[in-house]
Parts: sequence; structure tokens; C-alpha cells
Amino acid sequence: MAEQKILYVEDNPDNQRLVQRLLEARGYRVLIAEDGAEGVAMARESRPDLVLVDLGIPGLDGYETTTRLRSLAHLREVPIVALTADGTQEARERALVAGCDGYLVKPIDPRQLPRQIGEFINGRRERLHNEADEPELLRAYNQKLVERLEQRVRELTQANAEVQALDRLKSQFLSSLSHELRTPLTALMGYLDLFDRGLLGQLTPPQRNAITVMRRSAETLGQQLNNLLYFQELRARSFDLRPTRPLEALRPLLAAMQERARDLGVALDVVAAAVAPLHVDPEAFEQVVRSLIDNALKFTPRGGRVRVILHDEPSRLILRVEDTGPGIEREQLPKIFLPFYRIGGAEESQPGAGLGLAIVQHIVEGHGGQVTVRSVVGKGTVFTVVFPRTSAT
Repeated sequence: MAEQKILYVEDNPDNQRLVQRLLEARGYRVLIAEDGAEGVAMARESRPDLVLVDLGIPGLDGYETTTRLRSLAHLREVPIVALTADGTQEARERALVAGCDGYLVKPIDPRQLPRQIGEFINGRRERLHNEADEPELLRAYNQKLVERLEQRVRELTQANAEVQALDRLKSQFLSSLSHELRTPLTALMGYLDLFDRGLLGQLTPPQRNAITVMRRSAETLGQQLNNLLYFQELRARSFDLRPTRPLEALRPLLAAMQERARDLGVALDVVAAAVAPLHVDPEAFEQVVRSLIDNALKFTPRGGRVRVILHDEPSRLILRVEDTGPGIEREQLPKIFLPFYRIGGAEESQPGAGLGLAIVQHIVEGHGGQVTVRSVVGKGTVFTVVFPRTSAT
């Protein structure tokens, strides 16, 4: 005979171990669920021969768990037995109305439990003493369910209000912090530029190298602050769509990225023929290209190559950014556009808050377009963005 499975829904470890030892010593296989939700999920997968439910489990209590289990088609004939410390007649009747077939009271009798379990598996079923009382008991049980539901709705509403208040405080804090940091950063960038242009005196080669490193670090910090501010404004942000010549709009950005690529020892190629005007928000469009190139340069090792391709079609503009970096594991691809998500290992090796790709997706979808990614581990990654073309003139 096949091994019979008992699903035991119980949050107390001592009770779990006791029942497991008693029943497994008699040849049963005992599966343990810590709470009602886990019990329902395990019942779907394991198809037990009997379910033991502690009525006092937290969250989805034993009564509600029983009702949910009884609604599963493959459990309609499976015995569900309450195992609880509440030995009152009211609790027993409520358990039977909820869908239990039996009611065993703790403390457990180690000599009787295996026999009782076997009886229920073989067909034993308990019934209400007076079945005429069942409609009234059922109404009382339903009323308790409604009351618990109302209480949970109130708790969730309050918790949601608190989360929203905390989210507003967090947004205000981040916005204030970002603006406070941007003010000294502006002065820092300004003076670094003056040093770099030789307007504050001649620099020795070691000094010029130090200024270059400082400027690169300041630019990275500035980009992270810009991303943070942009992300904070996403919900209320609207796009100013107007006819834009993509290559002209991107010329300063591409020149800056070429310089950065040279510093990193990465070849940056831009492939683009004539591109007709496109209805986009120029600032947002530049942000998309900046984020994708920045991402590619960040993960492409020295000696690698990044290609930016603009392909113009009558109905759309296709932007493709290719790199020869390490690639992205398949299981991580669905997550990379989530805010603050960072690819495993990038936390230690690369700066950033994980906002760039989330911003890219928001902007592209806000323009009615789409962004996709294709990656091969060890060979590189390709991001493809499609902007639909409207009547730009």
C-alpha cells in the first residue's frame, strides 16, 4: 500500500515534532505547514490523505483554513480533523460547521492518536448532535468570518495610510537631500572645470590627473543625484512632446560619453544615418540614451566595445545599445527594470542606486514605446528601444 500522507497545520514546533514522531512511527508521512496560507498551498501540491489543523494558528485561523481547504475540489472527500486545546462544545460545533470531519482535543494522547487518525482515513466522520441547529450555527460562523474580514480591512486600511505617509516623508527627505547635495556639487563642478581649463593657473601632470579623477567622480555623483530627483518626480511628471532632431539633441551627450569611454579604455561607436524629427520630450529622450550608454560603459571591461545604433523607419525610431560586457543571467532579466534592483555582484563593483533602467522604462512607455533586452552570458547585452513616430515636422 502506498505511503499515506498527513498534512499538519501547526505553528508550535513542539507539537509539530510530537505528532510527526507519533505518526511516522506508524508508517505515515507527515508534512508540516506553519500557518493556514502555507497549509492551503501545500494541500494543493501534496494531495494529502488527511489534514490535521490547529484551530489557534495565527493569521488565517484554523476555521478559515478549513473552509478554504474544503473548497478545493480534490479535498472534498479528504478528512479534515481539528486538533486543538479548545475543548468547548461551541468550538467543536463551529469547527464542524466550518468543514471539519473530526475534533481532537489537546493534550494529545500518544497511544490513541495513530488509531484515531486511521479511523478518520477509513471513513469515520463526526456530525452535529442536532443537525437542525446547523443553519443557525452556519449563520453565526459566517457572521464571525464577516467580522474578521471587517477587522482586517480596517487594519489594512490603517497600515496602507501609514505606508503612504511614510512614503511621502521618504520622498520629501530624498528630494530635500538631493537638492541640498546638488548646491555644493554645482560649485565643485564649476571649480573643477576652471582648473581643467587652466583658468586658475597651470597644473602639473600629477595635478591634472588628480583633477580628472575628481571631475569623473563628481560627474558620477551628479548623475546619481539627477536619477534620484527624476525618480522622485516620476509619478507627477508629464512629458513635453515636441518635434526634436535626435542627432542634434544628442550631440553634446555623445561627445561627453566618447570622452568617458576613452578614459575607461572602451571603444564607443555611434552608428546613425540621417534621422528625421521625432515627437519626444528632449530632456527625457536624452535621459534614456544617457542611462543606456552609462549602463553599457559601466559593465564593459577595458578593451571592450559599446555600439549605439539609431535606425530610422517611417513609423518609428529604433535605438539600440550593444555592449561586450559579462551579460546578464536569464533569471535576472525580468527584474532589471525594477527600481533599486541591481544585478548580483554589481553592488560591490559598480556605483549606482539601480534607478537608471527603471527611469528608462518609464520614459519609453510614457512615449508609447517599448524597451527590450537580450543578453548572452560572457558575450554581452543589447538594449533595444522603440519610439513610435507621430507627425513630427
